[in-house]
Amino acid sequence: MYDPERGWSLSFGGSGFLGLYYVGVTRCLSERAPYLLHNASKIFGSSAGALHAATFLSGIPLDRVLQIILDLTWKARRRNLGVLHPSFNIGKCLRDGLQEHLPDNVHQLISGKISISLTRVSDGKNVLVSDFQSKAEVVDALLCSCFIPFYCGLIPPAFRGVRYIDGGFSDNLPLADVKTTITVCPFYGEFDICPKIKSTNFLHVNITNFSFRLCLRNFYLLSRSLSPPDFKVMREICLRGYLDACRFLEENGTSLCWVVPAAHLLSDLLSVPEFVLRRGRLRLGEWPPLLLVKTDLSLSPPGLAEAMRDRRGYLSRLSSLLSVRVMSYVMLPCTLPVESAIALLHRLLIWLPNIPDDIQWLQWATSQVCARMMTCLLPSSRRAFDSLAIMRFPHFHGEHVFPSASQNDSY
Repeated sequence: MYDPERGWSLSFGGSGFLGLYYVGVTRCLSERAPYLLHNASKIFGSSAGALHAATFLSGIPLDRVLQIILDLTWKARRRNLGVLHPSFNIGKCLRDGLQEHLPDNVHQLISGKISISLTRVSDGKNVLVSDFQSKAEVVDALLCSCFIPFYCGLIPPAFRGVRYIDGGFSDNLPLADVKTTITVCPFYGEFDICPKIKSTNFLHVNITNFSFRLCLRNFYLLSRSLSPPDFKVMREICLRGYLDACRFLEENGTSLCWVVPAAHLLSDLLSVPEFVLRRGRLRLGEWPPLLLVKTDLSLSPPGLAEAMRDRRGYLSRLSSLLSVRVMSYVMLPCTLPVESAIALLHRLLIWLPNIPDDIQWLQWATSQVCARMMTCLLPSSRRAFDSLAIMRFPHFHGEHVFPSASQNDSY
């Protein structure tokens, strides 16, 4: 929560392809209350939240970030099977995008200002990373924070020689202090900035510091975070973030009003009675709790309209026609084997430089699985397997095979 006397920080939770929500939130805060962003002591992030925090602190314009996310969404949806298509490699897309768009001195811009949530593979403990020595370390940390096993690949990436996976598995909403951290999340729950719903359903599940309301809308959003929705819904998610941030500002003493250009048009846009809008201004407290903005770009918040326009070419729009998509599904049994073979060959070529290290890590991981299984069956054999693992794989001994570390480490 925002506390001007004790200082404050921001925390963006993991959200997958719903990261456009954070663009809308940041746009609103930068326009209405920029001090909340620039004077925050630290910005925490996990998975997509870490990506957004890094791009914001590195000075990349929000319009450009918005277009990058939309381009990634289009790449994921242009194939019939979406993210499950063999030719779609989300890890490579993220690495290429980070290498291209992050400035060369990004490690100097974000060190000490960001905390990226990682989950260490060897023991499942959470690690918060704040200091970086190079751009390559920043990219490695962000890729580790976004890696979901089997969804992004089989072999986890490494940061400073240690394997990590998505920070959401251990701490999906990292924070320093509950009372001074503004939490942001696109899911319905107990967060400072999030979609609000008035319901008698009080069922929540708290998983890895993440309060998840058990409702149908949240399950829909969860599915959309892994499988991106269409372009229209993505724009609605961005606008939703803008409006939720406006509500947060009003609830914390910032009096905001959005001038209504045309009462009858905005009445349909916001699904509120027209007589409420005839007063000339719409107070944020009067917005309906189930508001989901329709994407009429002429009535979008300032600065978002141009950035959210569909910039795909005519060929891309032609391929989205129903008749073309039906034909592509009909030909899928013929085209999928060829595309799968090409994609497999391409991944093998990319994997070649990392084969020795990855094979060694796979052997170590296999030995650990066998050791744990034998420990369950024969508890007295644990020490022998530990010694054998250290002798065979001394390089991985620093990953704490059977650690007793604290729940949350940081460096």
